[in-house]
Amino acid sequence: MSASVSLGFVTWRTPPAVLARFLDSLAQAVNRLVENGTGQVAVYAVSNDDAQGAAGVAAALAPHRGGASQAGWEFIHGHGNIGYGAAQNLAIQRTQADCHFISNPDVVMAPDALLQAAKFLQAHPKTVAVGPQGYDANGQYARLAKRTPTVLALLLRALSVPASPGFFGRRLGAYVYSDKLPAACSQPVDLLSGCFLACRTAVLKEVGGFDPRYFLYFEDFDLCRRLAARGEIRELPTVRIRHYGGRTARRGLKRGLLFTLSGLRFFSRYGWRLL
Repeated sequence: MSASVSLGFVTWRTPPAVLARFLDSLAQAVNRLVENGTGQVAVYAVSNDDAQGAAGVAAALAPHRGGASQAGWEFIHGHGNIGYGAAQNLAIQRTQADCHFISNPDVVMAPDALLQAAKFLQAHPKTVAVGPQGYDANGQYARLAKRTPTVLALLLRALSVPASPGFFGRRLGAYVYSDKLPAACSQPVDLLSGCFLACRTAVLKEVGGFDPRYFLYFEDFDLCRRLAARGEIRELPTVRIRHYGGRTARRGLKRGLLFTLSGLRFFSRYGWRLL
């Protein structure tokens, strides 16, 4: 495989143990790319932390930037907490790779996750973005892919209502693809999670990357809507990660407000669907 690959991840108060676990899995995945003849590999570590936090991130990166993994590593910091999408855009603006990955530092990827996703994009020119089969900290399928949300579905998700045969359970089940996923082969989906996403870089740049007006939440849904206008987006069972992120129900007041404001922006742009 000769296509070039890049990856950007964003830190903000990321616990050192979480970051170290992510970097170990990333280094293994990068080495697998190199072993399989991938062209240039670049990693962009973007820190939204203050000076002290950025120093901790720099220390965690040092062994990898020193050559422990076979990639070019760039550390981007000093801009403050500008939001997730705007920080990811700093990496998107720099990359010239054929395939660009967007990642959280609270994931652990399988050693072949980068390779499998990049190979799929290279072999399927109509596909513009792919996401993984994700699993949570307990090894349960995480349902990262979503259908375009309704207000009701998001409310049910926030209240941790389980999928069930009843009216509300069916609505939630439809939102998280309970009828279709997980699957044994790649499946087209409406939306992918920004915790781990592989994109055809040319298309990612065409749509302008993330909309920085979303400080947090819904920036990945908005991006996927714009990407989907240019090709297919799919979940791949051959790409596996474990995601240790939180759920809506565990958000504090400030994050709840950000979620609400971003949701209002998303629905105002793409239309209000109540049920």
